[in-house]
Amino acid sequence: MAITETNPAPAATRAGRRLDAARARLRPGGGLTAAVAVLAALVFGWGAFHTAPNDFYAADARSMSMSWHNFLYGAFDPAGSVTIDKLWGFLWPQAISIKIFGYHAWALALPEAIEGVISVLVLHRLTRRWTGRAEPALLAAGIFTLTPIVASTFGHSGLEDNALTMLLILATDAFVRALDTGRARTLLLSGFWVGMAFQTKMVQAWTVVPVFGLVYLCCGPHGVARRIRHTLAFGAVTLASSLWLMVIVQLTPASHRPFIDGSSGSNNVFTMVFSYNFTSRFGSSGMGGSADWGKLFAADFGSQIGWLYPLALIALAVGLSSRRGGTERAGYLMWGGTLLVTGLAFSAGTIPHSQYMAVLAPGLAALSAAGIIRLHHAFAHGDRSGWLLLVAIAATVAWATHLSAENTALVSWLPPLVIVAGLTSIALLAAYRLRRAGVLAAAGTVLGVTAMLATPAAWALSTFSTQYDGTSINAAAGPYDGQFGTGNAARGGGGAFPGGGNGGGPSMNGSAPPMNSGMGGEMPDGTGGGRPGGMSGGGPIDTGGGSGGPGGTSSLSSAQQSLLDYLRQNQGSAKYLMAVMSSGDAEDYIADAGASVLPVGGFSGDDGYPSLSAFKALVASGELKYVLLDASGGQGGRGGMGGPGSGGTSEISDWVTSTCKVVSSTTSGSAGTLYACTAS
Repeated sequence: MAITETNPAPAATRAGRRLDAARARLRPGGGLTAAVAVLAALVFGWGAFHTAPNDFYAADARSMSMSWHNFLYGAFDPAGSVTIDKLWGFLWPQAISIKIFGYHAWALALPEAIEGVISVLVLHRLTRRWTGRAEPALLAAGIFTLTPIVASTFGHSGLEDNALTMLLILATDAFVRALDTGRARTLLLSGFWVGMAFQTKMVQAWTVVPVFGLVYLCCGPHGVARRIRHTLAFGAVTLASSLWLMVIVQLTPASHRPFIDGSSGSNNVFTMVFSYNFTSRFGSSGMGGSADWGKLFAADFGSQIGWLYPLALIALAVGLSSRRGGTERAGYLMWGGTLLVTGLAFSAGTIPHSQYMAVLAPGLAALSAAGIIRLHHAFAHGDRSGWLLLVAIAATVAWATHLSAENTALVSWLPPLVIVAGLTSIALLAAYRLRRAGVLAAAGTVLGVTAMLATPAAWALSTFSTQYDGTSINAAAGPYDGQFGTGNAARGGGGAFPGGGNGGGPSMNGSAPPMNSGMGGEMPDGTGGGRPGGMSGGGPIDTGGGSGGPGGTSSLSSAQQSLLDYLRQNQGSAKYLMAVMSSGDAEDYIADAGASVLPVGGFSGDDGYPSLSAFKALVASGELKYVLLDASGGQGGRGGMGGPGSGGTSEISDWVTSTCKVVSSTTSGSAGTLYACTAS
């Protein structure tokens, strides 16, 4: 009886050794890593030439490229009057790109595609250091690249999540090296990268801080006292590299920098960051609304990030239960902790855009890759935990089938094939335990991995089609069933997206469409009437209509261009070409023409800048001559973001309509009215 129980072990050991020898001969090297990097460059770079920019962020990047003052202070408009409503570090690479190449849609998207490739390469490096093996590193890089939300997010411009994800991967890479070597300077480098990530997405970057601190305290290579000192230094560097820009901005006299948008009128950058962009995001409603603890598992977000949830969870459980310590155990704690903290934050708060999910992709990719190799190795060597490989394949394929059932518009033939591949792989692996033929284990694992990765890969690669590539407002791959419905209409095609155009309009916050011209007649010729610019009486200028240029490049409509030409001809020495009642109404003119437009009220259209007295002073000094109001009374605004029509913006629009003169046109319209104002 004893002989019967012990005989299989040597056979399993011999089979495992043969598999190890085969892996040694076929171990992936620089060539395969380069191939994954090239694939990432193709997937991410495709969007640089085939997607429209987000005009709101494009306008800011263009303004920031016009002067180093605007660059440092994140000015939304060329005159440096107001910032955007968040920290602007994520736009620095785009502003530099515009300085080098000029303003083009591809110049905006190129830096973010590069950020994606860097993310892939650094994730490969840190996974190899963490696991000590090349195979999971290569798998992690590939899985990350073929995660749907990653493929779409890094293929678009103007998304904070691109730079955030890259910088947090860099922070994680340095942290893993600190765990491995115990060098304090490497841990401090990790804190520096976290702080730079703060410049891109503010408090969201800090989700890794408590996890890194606790893991280092528990698993660092030194004594307790030294680990405590290192952790405190890490926290200090993180804080300093996070807050330096805010301190500079706040210490700069208000008259020497732009007004801080999103500060509720306080002109305080700390209010904008920690209130408007942090605490207010909890307890809100809307897409991915608060206290929805299942939102990350629902089809909307699950189809973008969650295909490998079962595999990653099983890998995490196996890794944490292992007797191995050191960097490997610490890595499982790190990945599990960061995913848990970030997932809980997303579940408790509002997720207005699906690209938020991209930050979860590195952890899921690394855990899944490590789990595949670890479980295969355990199965091939006869370890009991190896049977979890079959469980992982079955559970992941079943989960993918569930998510696919929610939307079958993309490759409807794939789910049945995935099921067949998954069942076949399980059968091959079971057969290996009967015959001990290494080829069965290898074939079963390869087929199982293919079954688990096929569906997310298909969704990710669907971004090569403009029907499924998302937008620079709401990145998504495949037939995403989100807030705006399904298919290309959900992405702005056909005008279904707020703002119209092919993804170039305002954001998901309910903003009004850009006020594009639709005049159809010539502008006034400057004669008669005795009004500023010699304008005669008549109907208001029609400034309605849609925009969206060819080749995925947003451009002014012919009527918008006519309005722009007229204003430039009559601007004289005025500082501003015109004023509009929100950043949304200014973005087209700034992004596409670099026009100096004053965005009254900022992003929401009601942020208290400028005050009525300050606005009158601009008119009195001759710095501002023209004001564009919409047909509803003057507030462009962003619905649901503070509500246009109240506060200073309403006062200004009321003053304009009662004091300034309507610019006449031979064409009447209902979408907007241009006013000429003079000193009184």
